[in-house]
Amino acid sequence: GFLRAGDRLRVTAQLIDVLTGDILWSDRIDADASDVLNLQDEIAQKILEGLRMELSENEQEKLGRRMTDNHEAWEEYLRGRDHFGRFIFRTLSAEDCDAAIQNFKRAVELDPHFALAYSGLGACYANRVFKGLGETEDYTLAESAFSKAFSYDPNVVEARVLMVMIYMARGEKKKARAEIDLLTKQFPNEPPLFFVKGVVHRLDGEYEESLKAFERLSRLDPAARAVSAYNRARIFVYKREYDKAIAELEIGERAEPNHPMLKLFRASTYYYRGDAEDAIRLMEEVLAAHPRMDGVRPLYALFLAGAGRQEDARAQLTEDALKLAKADHDTAYWAASAYAVLGEKDLAFKWLNKAIKLGNENKPHFELDRNLDSLRDDPRFAEAMARIGD
Repeated sequence: GFLRAGDRLRVTAQLIDVLTGDILWSDRIDADASDVLNLQDEIAQKILEGLRMELSENEQEKLGRRMTDNHEAWEEYLRGRDHFGRFIFRTLSAEDCDAAIQNFKRAVELDPHFALAYSGLGACYANRVFKGLGETEDYTLAESAFSKAFSYDPNVVEARVLMVMIYMARGEKKKARAEIDLLTKQFPNEPPLFFVKGVVHRLDGEYEESLKAFERLSRLDPAARAVSAYNRARIFVYKREYDKAIAELEIGERAEPNHPMLKLFRASTYYYRGDAEDAIRLMEEVLAAHPRMDGVRPLYALFLAGAGRQEDARAQLTEDALKLAKADHDTAYWAASAYAVLGEKDLAFKWLNKAIKLGNENKPHFELDRNLDSLRDDPRFAEAMARIGD
C-alpha cells in the first residue's frame, strides 16, 4: 500500500508465498516521494534482510547496481515492462507488444546507456517471433537491441537467455545449449532462464527435464503460471497423456482464462486425441481474435488437413506464415506436418529438415507423430532422423 503526504511517501509492503498464503515478510518504509529509484533499492534490500536470503555473487552484484539515474527513462522502462508482461502473461495482443516497444524506445532515447531497456526492446522483438506474430527480421532487430544491452552490461540475463533462441534460429545448436549450461550455473534463479531451458529440453525430446523447468518457472514467477501450464500441456501431448494435458491447461485457465495460447494448445490436444472438429473451432476463435498470428496458421492447416479439408488447409499456408517458419522451429514443424497430411512429401521434407536445422530435435515425437506416417517409408525420413544431434 502507498500513502503520500506532500513530498513524503509511506510504503507498506508484504511478500506472500503464493502457494500457501503465508506472509514471508512485511515492513513499512518512509521515503522521499521524488526519489523512486532509491525507494526501490531500499525495498529490495529490506526484503533480502527480512528473508535472510543468501545470494550468489552475480545476484548480489546485480542487486547493488542501478541501471539508470534518469527517472523519466525508468518510468518509461516500467511502463514497457507492464505492457510486455500483459502481452506475455495475459493477452498476446500485438497492441500490447507494440506499446512496450515504444516505451522501451523512449527509455533508451532518454538514457542511451540503459542496458535493461535495450534488453526489454530485444525481448519484444524476439517474442513476436516466438508467439507467431512477427517476421524473420524481428530476430535481427532483437539481436541488435541485445548487442546494445551487452555493450553497457555484458551480463544482462534476459538478453543472454533470449540470445539462446536466436542461436537456435541460426542453426548454432551447440552454442545455444552451451550457453544454457553456463547461465544455469551463473544465474540459477532467473525465471526467463527456466522458460528457455524448458523449450530447449522439449526440442531435445527430454520431456521430464522440460516439465521440471516449466514447473520451476511458475514457482519463481507466479505470473508465468499460464505460460508454464500451456508448455507443460504440450509435453503431455507428446507423451500421449491427454488427460494430464487438459489438467495443465485448466490450471493455466484458472490463472489467465483468456490467454490465447491456452486455447491454442487445448485445440492441439483435441486434435491429437482425435477431435479435429473441436480443434478447428478453437483455432478459428484464436485467429479471429488475433489475425496477426501468422505463425500458428500452419498448425491450423494441419487440423484442417486432418479433417479432410485440403483446400482450406492450403489456404492457411500463406506466404507470411511460411516466411515465419523459416525462423521458428515449431512453425516449421507444423508446416511439415500439414504438408505430410496433404500428401505433399517434397514440401513436408523441406520443412521437416528446416525444423531440425532450427533446433527442433524432438525425435521421440517425430517417430510417433501420426501426421508424419506418409513419410516413414521414404528414405529421406531415416536420413532426417539421422541428422538429429549433429
